[in-house]
Amino acid sequence: MRRLTLFHNHRIAAALAGMILVCVLALAPQALAGPDGQGVLHFTVMVHLEGWDDANSEGAFQKHAALVRQYAELFERYGARLTLESREFTAGCIAWNDNVLKELEDRGHAIGVHADIGGSRKTTQKELTEGIREMKAELESLGVTVRHVSGVCSDKNWVQACIDAGYEAVTGVVSYGLWSLDEENRPEGFEPYANPAAGHEAYPWDTAGRVSPWRTSDGKNWIAPDPSGALLIIPSGISLVYACGNQTGQEDKGLNKADIDTWRQTLDEALTYTDSGRINTYYAAWSLGSAVNTGVLEAWLQMIDEYVRDGRIVWTTIPGMIDLYNRQ
Repeated sequence: MRRLTLFHNHRIAAALAGMILVCVLALAPQALAGPDGQGVLHFTVMVHLEGWDDANSEGAFQKHAALVRQYAELFERYGARLTLESREFTAGCIAWNDNVLKELEDRGHAIGVHADIGGSRKTTQKELTEGIREMKAELESLGVTVRHVSGVCSDKNWVQACIDAGYEAVTGVVSYGLWSLDEENRPEGFEPYANPAAGHEAYPWDTAGRVSPWRTSDGKNWIAPDPSGALLIIPSGISLVYACGNQTGQEDKGLNKADIDTWRQTLDEALTYTDSGRINTYYAAWSLGSAVNTGVLEAWLQMIDEYVRDGRIVWTTIPGMIDLYNRQ
């Protein structure tokens, strides 16, 4: 394993600026109600760093890293911070001596694991637990803080696996994870999903259910809130770049202007379900993945910024959501 080196001076300066912003945000009170009395949506973009041969190709990793830095800088211009979820990218940072993730964490972005494990019925409970524990340890070896994981939906007790591996929260929960429920606890509409791709729709299925995190303690009944549960489930919004296409993310239709209109409609609906007496959360899911049109991405950010300036949306990260939920 190569030793990671210090970054160029301009990156250090950017990191210090990010640290100052993080401290300011941590000290600032977080509003629960918007100007109309409705609940505020605490919002982020969950980015799965996947689809590249990061560990085996330095060229591929460099291109992937360049996109991550480019998009992070764009989001920063709008006062936003990304939630980056990594596995293959972690190995690339180590293999090619470029600690992109620590650099971006120091600028206020958040880091978690995208495990992509448990989809095979042959995976044992022990393998599931050890797998996500090892991914957490590898990511933490970069010097970043890891509190949450996605991509662990399984027919095994994935909730217990996450707790045993030391995670505080899960994101990106999809319908395939309903397999772990005791049969009598499965909701109406459950199907015998053959694999995670077949059950890739985000759960809960309705918008109303996606603005309210809840705690759980067991994969056998995880859809029922357990206030004393050790694991926080933060449900997903819709996909960033598939809003007008297949929302399961199986077809790459890119990000286009029609998606922005769909996002506006979705956010308007989500805001009707918020409650000023609790923490309301929502996030875009983004597999990065192929490059997107940066002009359209900026137009999407400008649309989100309208809600931010109106006081209806507050930018945060998944760890920020965890902290808000724990303080309520």
